Amino acid sequence: MNKEPERMEKEIEFPAAGIKEKEGAGRTGKAKRFHQKCRAACWLIVITQLMVLFLRWPSLPDLIPAHYDAAGAVHRWGSKAELFLLPCFSVLMTTALEWVARHPKWWNIPAGVTENNREALQSVTLKILSIMELLTILGFALLEFLSVTGRPLPAGLTVGFVLIWMVLIPIAILWLLRTAERYR
Repeated sequence: MNKEPERMEKEIEFPAAGIKEKEGAGRTGKAKRFHQKCRAACWLIVITQLMVLFLRWPSLPDLIPAHYDAAGAVHRWGSKAELFLLPCFSVLMTTALEWVARHPKWWNIPAGVTENNREALQSVTLKILSIMELLTILGFALLEFLSVTGRPLPAGLTVGFVLIWMVLIPIAILWLLRTAERYR
């Protein structure tokens, strides 16, 4: 008799997301693992930001570039203490998005959520949140790096950021709508 071996299911815990699930739980489990990797990358970036800031602190001038205009030129100078704002925003955003990730019922998904598509939509939404969080943290880290090194914002970077977000948001919405339609 050619019998398939019984699959031993074991529980996997996602303590950061406050969830326990069976191993091989499908797309939700993959999305949660992807989210954990993105979150770990975000925390690594923030820790690196703070380490560089503390290591370079004694050699930093008292005034640093604090704001850039759209062309990349320094628009305002500020105290070097302002360099702690971006890592603080990064910590707040990562913490807040982690909290939001734990409560999928609160997500404003732009599609009709049914029992058939709930898992797929939550999976896609969690991936979108993770990607946008990572890109935002990377943007903050880049601004921090430019301010710490006293470099001007590269020409076109501001326009590039705006274009990336203008493209990513509609793609994310279309991804969700397509997923909702597929799993009606």
